Order: sequence, then C-alpha cells, then structure tokens
Amino acid sequence: MSESNATGNAVPEHVPPELVWPHKLNDFTSELDDPYLAAARLHDGPGIIWAQEASLGKPGWVLTRHDLIRDAYLDYEHFSSTRDANTGDVLGADMIRMIPVEVDPPEHQHYRRILNPLFTPKHVNSYGEMVQNTCDSLIDAIPDPANCEFISEFAELFPNSIFLSLLGLPQEELPQFLEWERQLLRSGDQADYEKSSEAARLIFQYLHGFITEQKDNPKRTEFIDALLSGTVEGRPLNDMEILGYCFLFYVAGLDTVYSTLGWIMRHLANDQSLQDHLRSNPQDIPKAVEELTRAFAVPAPHRRVSKDFEFHGVRMRKDDVVLLPLYLASRDPRMYEDPHKIDINRGARNISFATGPHTCLGVHLAKRELRTVVESFLSRFSVIRMPEGEGYQYHTGGVLGVDRLPLELLP
Repeated sequence: MSESNATGNAVPEHVPPELVWPHKLNDFTSELDDPYLAAARLHDGPGIIWAQEASLGKPGWVLTRHDLIRDAYLDYEHFSSTRDANTGDVLGADMIRMIPVEVDPPEHQHYRRILNPLFTPKHVNSYGEMVQNTCDSLIDAIPDPANCEFISEFAELFPNSIFLSLLGLPQEELPQFLEWERQLLRSGDQADYEKSSEAARLIFQYLHGFITEQKDNPKRTEFIDALLSGTVEGRPLNDMEILGYCFLFYVAGLDTVYSTLGWIMRHLANDQSLQDHLRSNPQDIPKAVEELTRAFAVPAPHRRVSKDFEFHGVRMRKDDVVLLPLYLASRDPRMYEDPHKIDINRGARNISFATGPHTCLGVHLAKRELRTVVESFLSRFSVIRMPEGEGYQYHTGGVLGVDRLPLELLP
C-alpha cells in the first residue's frame, strides 16, 4: 500500500510522512536569482527527504548534507551507480553503459585503470600547451570583447574543442557537437526527453563510425589508442564498451567544465577586489580555483539503492532513486563556515568532483582547464564586469549551468 502526497503522486509506504517533500527539486532551485542560495534552503530541514520529483522527472530521495552525501558516495555496495529502471531510456542509451561511471566496484576498477595513466597530474601537464592554445585562440575569436556573451562565445566552445583534440576529431565538427550537446543536456521536462534521446542516438552513431575508422589509423590519439588496446580481465574492450567511454567523456567533461566556467566568471565579474588580488598575485589562482569549485559545484548525480537497508536511520528500499547534489554538499554550513562566501584562504577540502571510487577521472584536467581560463582572462583584460542593467540566465537539473552571461571585457 502507498499514500499520495499533496501533489497526487504516490508515496511508497516505507517513506515516513515527515520526510515527504511535495515539491520538484528543479523548480525549487529556480525560485531565486541564485540557484545555490535557493537550494541551500534545504539545509534548514531534514538531511534526507523524499521529493515529489528528484531526478529526471521521477520521485526519490534527496540527500541535503555534506556528511550524508559523502557517506553515500563511499557506500557503493548500497548506492549503486548502475543504471536504474527510472533512467534507462532517458538518454537513449539503454544498451550502452557510460564507462566507468555506470559500473560498480570491483568491475569499476578494471575499466578505470585503462585511462588512469592519461589523467594523472603529471600526464595532464603534457596537455598544458594544447589547453592554453585552445583558450587563447577562442579569446582571440570573441567578436566584440566589450560586448561579450561569455557562454556562447567562449564557455561552450572551450571544453568541446579540447574534447575534439583529445579524440582526434576535426575542429570543423564543433558546431554539430555543440548542437547535439544542447539538445542532449538542456532537457527541462519530460517533453524534452525525446529530443535528448534522439541527440544521444546521433552522437552514438557518429562516435561509432569514428571509432571504427580509428582501428586502422596509425596516427590515432593516445586516448583512442588506450581504448583500442585496453583489456579488461585479459580480453580487449568491445565496441560498445569503447563507445561507453567516449560518450561519458563527451557528456561529463563538456557540461561540467562549461557550467563551472559560467559560475566562476559570473562571480569574478561581480568581485573586483578578487580580480585585482589575483592579477597582482597570480600564484594564488590555483587556490582560488579550488575555492571557486567548492562554492560552485554543479552536478547532482543519482544512485540506485541496490538492496533494502537503513541509511542514517531512514529505511530505503531496493531500486529507490537517491540524488546526491554536490551543490548542497559544497554549501553545507555544518561543514563550511559562512559557506556562501568566497574565501580563497579557506583551505578546506571539498567533494565537488565526488569522492570514493567514483571520484571524477578527469578532475586534474578539469582544474587545469579552469585555471588556464582564469589566468588568461585576468591577464588579458583589465576589466571583467557585467554591463550595467544586464542580468544572466541559468538552468537547473542534473547540472546547474549558466545559459547566458553578458560581460564587458576591456584590455
């Protein structure tokens, strides 16, 4: 038996009435000018709630505190990353696992080890020139820096261009990849999911053809070569596994970096004192990026409960959806004093790129990209600000992202 909440949606019988939150998380985080401040209102309530709509239009648990979100990431035996029945066809990827994210330990380690060598801090340093050149060329291409729309004229282009370079795809494909990315990742409601699925199918089709061509390419990139020569428990990867890697790299790397860049640049544009400090003290840019990624964590990954159990006093049932919003962990006042303040000397650890076995594989590359952009914009422009009277636009969902950010950039 189950009962209905105020919205008419059925609430499972194992969910305590006091934990029922009859709201849609996406709508709730969109109610204020700042989604981080809007979401942070949940810190005043229970650490675990059952939302009318938690993820991808479906109800489920939402963890609202840093320690609970951290514990769920570490407890992979109960919180599975494998795809659940609620999300199986949303991305049109029902037959393809996004590897290694949608794989649990111990199998996860076998898949992750194939690419680990390419994403160590030392190896990421070898990408430095390519990342810098990409950044410089895109800044040079901004049509009118004094009237810049940062998202469409830089932030979206930057990680996409790096993705093409790492895979060895032609830069001429950038407009098509941008179109697919927007269609895939900007789904606001159930009506948009068909568009997302179609975009996913087109991306799969393109990448599958590209991977097939690369098998006979002696000049393929090290990323593709690692996948084509990689083995799992003594056998080579099959095409669907290789496609799963590439699709994950496309989805996760692009949306996370682009979204984080939007929030960082919006903050800098409104914090002249921080800009001045970092221009005079560029050695502080790495720790500034650490603090900014702490404050502007963007994803809200979900997990599937693998078996009935009790988590911090709350009964959960097999196949329950559990959302782990890293933007809630990053602003938890129980973990961070004055969490909404940017303090580059805070020095506190964060889990903005997750923790445990599923810590982001590309974290070092992502931070390298972010540092490069901050350094480049601060060194090339003496003024970075939002024009008077202008506003910005953002979206919520699986990732918090900026859709439009007008900036005035003066050399």
